[in-house]
Amino acid sequence: MGKTDFDEILQLLQNPTRRKILEILSREEHYPLQLSRTLNTSQQAVSKHLKTMERQGIVISKRSKSERGGPPTKTYTLNSEFSVRIDVGPALFETEVDMLDDEEMQEYEALKGEVEENKDEDILKCKMDVIQDVEDMINDLERRRKILLKIKENSLKDAFRHIYRNFDDYKERNVLYYVVSSGNTDPYSIAQYLGMRDEDVFRLLDELKESTDIW
Repeated sequence: MGKTDFDEILQLLQNPTRRKILEILSREEHYPLQLSRTLNTSQQAVSKHLKTMERQGIVISKRSKSERGGPPTKTYTLNSEFSVRIDVGPALFETEVDMLDDEEMQEYEALKGEVEENKDEDILKCKMDVIQDVEDMINDLERRRKILLKIKENSLKDAFRHIYRNFDDYKERNVLYYVVSSGNTDPYSIAQYLGMRDEDVFRLLDELKESTDIW
């Protein structure tokens, strides 16, 4: 599941029962009957949600021993690590799905060592301390991110206002809106994003290059 799957992920996560299932599976594997009892819903409904999420690769199933000594039964566990972001404002609309891949985190080991330096023998107390330390760090990052988003939105607002007031052609404005907000000046990317023909984009860019200095 990659960055282009935002719509699929949003469709999956919009259902509150699925979100609750994922929360439960994040703690330990479960079989459908366990989930139905915990959620106070039918096993048929739970199984339907699990099959939907398994098709998308968010969960996987395997055969496991029954807790009560019965025959092996199918259990489910989480199979994906990702973060979903939606930023909305008067001059801001952005969506992003980031996969949480350890291989891409160059600072992972150093930061991991920093927050896990506590060697308390009580593992639960130790891990609770680590979790709280990480939560405090995330909250600080989120606070700074909100401030940066506001600065970004104000800049977008000023840029969009300038574009609207100074460019009469609607297609030109759409090209400028995209380029300013994305930073992408590649004609083919612009054409694909806006659903325009390549030749039309090249023509518009030739005209815009005479009145703007962002190329």
